[in-house]
Amino acid sequence: MMVPLVQSILQDSAAVRAQLGDPIRLWPSVAPAGSGLPYATWTVVGGSPVALLSEPPPGDGWRVRVTVWGKGATQANAAAVAIRDELERRGSIESYNPAPDDDDTGAFGICFDVRLLSIRP
Repeated sequence: MMVPLVQSILQDSAAVRAQLGDPIRLWPSVAPAGSGLPYATWTVVGGSPVALLSEPPPGDGWRVRVTVWGKGATQANAAAVAIRDELERRGSIESYNPAPDDDDTGAFGICFDVRLLSIRP
């Protein structure tokens, strides 16, 4: 698959659904206007096939940036922890990033990058 399975991985998590609703408030790149808090967005910031010399790549590695927004630090942190814990079952956290700009919404943001591996069928 040429798109990492972030959406389905997180939708299947009871802990994430408890924080972000069902269906979860998670979107690629940008949330729709008026989205309720908390919510999260994700963006691919890098990746490459798993290279082997003797055969086609068996999988793809992805670096995905997740940004979580909440009404305040407590709400954003609870959602970010649920997302982090679920994604760490499938990959690893690469970096914790500076807090994103709130674009004058007053929301509190937490941003981190995760490395995921997707095995090809």
